[in-house]
Amino acid sequence: MEKMEIDDIADDGTYNLLNQGNIHGRKWRHRYVSICLGLLCIVLLAGNIGQLVYSYQAKQDNITCPASTDAPQAAYNALTQNQNDILAAENRRLCSERDALSAEKQQFNAMLRNLTEHNEQLHQICTSLRIERDKLGFSINNVTNKINLLQANYSGLKTACGHIKTSYNELQQTFKDLQSDHNNLTADVSLLNTKYKNLQTEKEELQTRFSLEVKRVQSERNCSFLRKEKDQLQESLQMLNRSNIEIQTNYSLLWKNKELLTTKYAELTKEKEDLQMRCQNLINSTDILKTKDKIGEIPSELLCPTHWRYFKTKCYFVSTVKKNWTESRRACISEGADLVIINNHEEQSFVHGMLHKDQNAWIGLTDSLTEGVWMWVDKTPVTKSYWLPGQPNNYRGQDCGEMVQTDSGGKWNDDGCFSQQLWICEK
Repeated sequence: MEKMEIDDIADDGTYNLLNQGNIHGRKWRHRYVSICLGLLCIVLLAGNIGQLVYSYQAKQDNITCPASTDAPQAAYNALTQNQNDILAAENRRLCSERDALSAEKQQFNAMLRNLTEHNEQLHQICTSLRIERDKLGFSINNVTNKINLLQANYSGLKTACGHIKTSYNELQQTFKDLQSDHNNLTADVSLLNTKYKNLQTEKEELQTRFSLEVKRVQSERNCSFLRKEKDQLQESLQMLNRSNIEIQTNYSLLWKNKELLTTKYAELTKEKEDLQMRCQNLINSTDILKTKDKIGEIPSELLCPTHWRYFKTKCYFVSTVKKNWTESRRACISEGADLVIINNHEEQSFVHGMLHKDQNAWIGLTDSLTEGVWMWVDKTPVTKSYWLPGQPNNYRGQDCGEMVQTDSGGKWNDDGCFSQQLWICEK
């Protein structure tokens, strides 16, 4: 564009020089005509003076010799008449040339005025093009900065995903170790039960032997021996019972640890899915920003899915059914979006315009983490708010934000997160 401007300026300079040369030539032509007219007037005046002088001399000669002056007088009159005719013709020719030059001067002046106006218009167009070029350069710089910021966020999220995968693998390995310990303890319990049954069998055998020995040996000696054996068996049984209780206690603890690990695993899996979805959304947003110049002329209704509305590189959706705040956010995430985040007054007016009269809708605003500290769903704080007068008031634990349709342009209100409302998604 700068090269085009330089070419235009050079063409204008060349044209001005040509105009100045033409004007300079015309000025010299007018001066030449003026000089010729002046000389002609001097010649005519000299001829008239000569004629007067000659007439005076002829009168004097007529007084002295009137008979001899008729022929020279006739010749002089003829010569004077011829000169007068030539001078009159030359005068008419010069007047005609002067009129033609005057008409040509007027035409050139008109052309000069038109070209001057055209030059001013071209200068105005050039100035507007420079302004538009500066605006486009500023817009390109802003888009480049946003792309760099999104790439940095994507790198951070990718690193966080790597950490989460590492933690998941460690938890999975810990779960496998606990499962192995549980299997070992179960095998030990089975072995102890087997030993206990064997001891019971041995006891029964010993009792049978004891009854046989009663018939063959003395009863007191056998009774003493059997008492001792019984005491030993009871001690063994008590030890086995204590071991069984300890094993059952350990088994209960291991089962509780397993349930806790299963719960944590489910939570980490859900977090992983959410982070993967956010990463995909960031990748999609980056692709949209990279192809902004290519889609600049595409109608806005083709940039968003069906029933979504386009506004400043983002898509918005208002539900037709009602859910609580948590379920509404899940519905937005399932669409690759999240509850709307309002960053400026223009977006506030647009979101308000999506609602009909007396409609309320959930937005991505909550203070459920810290009471009184309102945050957006992307963990950023609220910088510009549009609360209703007297809100938020945390009436009966109201921790979620909603958009209220009003005649004054839409306001925010805090409501219970369990309330059933419409919701607005953004992606």
